[in-house]
Amino acid sequence: MRRADRAAPASFAPDAALRAKLANLTLVSARPHGHLHTGGRRSRRTGSSLEFADHRAYSPGDDYRQIDWNIYARTDELFVKVRESEETLVTHLLLDASASMQAGEPSKFETARAVLAALGWTALAGRDVVAAAALRGQLGEVLPPQQGEQHVSRLFDFLERQQPRGRTALDRSVAAYAARALPHGVAVLASDLLAPDAPRAIGLLAQRGHELTVLHVLDDEFVSPAFADEVELIDAEGGERLEVFGDDGLLRAYRRALRAWTADLQRFCHRRHVRYVPVASSWQVDDIVLRRLREHGVLA
Repeated sequence: MRRADRAAPASFAPDAALRAKLANLTLVSARPHGHLHTGGRRSRRTGSSLEFADHRAYSPGDDYRQIDWNIYARTDELFVKVRESEETLVTHLLLDASASMQAGEPSKFETARAVLAALGWTALAGRDVVAAAALRGQLGEVLPPQQGEQHVSRLFDFLERQQPRGRTALDRSVAAYAARALPHGVAVLASDLLAPDAPRAIGLLAQRGHELTVLHVLDDEFVSPAFADEVELIDAEGGERLEVFGDDGLLRAYRRALRAWTADLQRFCHRRHVRYVPVASSWQVDDIVLRRLREHGVLA
C-alpha cells in the first residue's frame, strides 16, 4: 500500500480520487539505465512482468536453487535463472515556465504543472527518484533528486513556487540542466514549444540518454483563433504588437501553418524515439494522465 496520501498543498496536486487510480500505475521505462539498482520497481526492459528474465552460466557461489535443471538435462551445463532487476527509475520533470505559458483558460502552465504533479506523485509513491526544473530564458529553479513518498510535499512546494514569466530559450535552459550530470532516466518536457530552438532542446535531452516524452500543451484560442475584421496581437514574452486584418483566407492559411508545424514536431520526435503527446490546456488533467499518457505508453 502506498502511503503518499497526505493532504495536497495546492489545487494543482492530484486529489485523492486521482491518486487512488495512479497507485496502480507506474512510469514506463523501456530499457535499463544502468544505475541505482536498489529501488522498489521491476525493470520493464523485458517488456513483461515475468519472475525470471534470462539465464547465465553458473559460477561458484551462485544460489544452487536458481539452477535451471531443464537446461542442464538438455545441455549437461549449469545455468542459473536471472531475476528481473529491481531498478530505481530517475524521472526528470521539466516545466516550461516562460510567459507564453500563461495563455489559455485554464492556462497552459496550470495544466502542464498539474500533469507533472501527478506524474511526480506516481514516481515518488512508487519509491523512484524525481528531479525537476523550471525552464525559461535560462535554467530556473531546480529541484534536486528526491526519492520516496516522504518527498511528495517538496515536489509540490517546488511546483507551487513556479510562475510563468520571461522569455523562452529552451535549448539554453535544457543544456544547463543537462550539464548538472544527473543520472539519465525518464524525462517529461511540458511546453508549448513556441520557440525556434525547441527541436534542439528535444534533441539534446534525447542525446543524453533520457527516454523522453514531450507534452505539447496548446490553448484553444491558439489552435482555433477567432479573428475579427481587425485584431491586435501581442507577443506574450516580448510585448511586440501586430495589427492583423482577419478574414477567412487568413484563418485557413493559419490553420495550414499550424498543422504543418505540429506535424514537423511530431516527425522530429519520432525520428529520435521521443514520445510526442499533444494536449489542450482545456482538457481535464485526469483525462490527460489516465487516458492520453497511457495511450502513448508513458504510464502503465
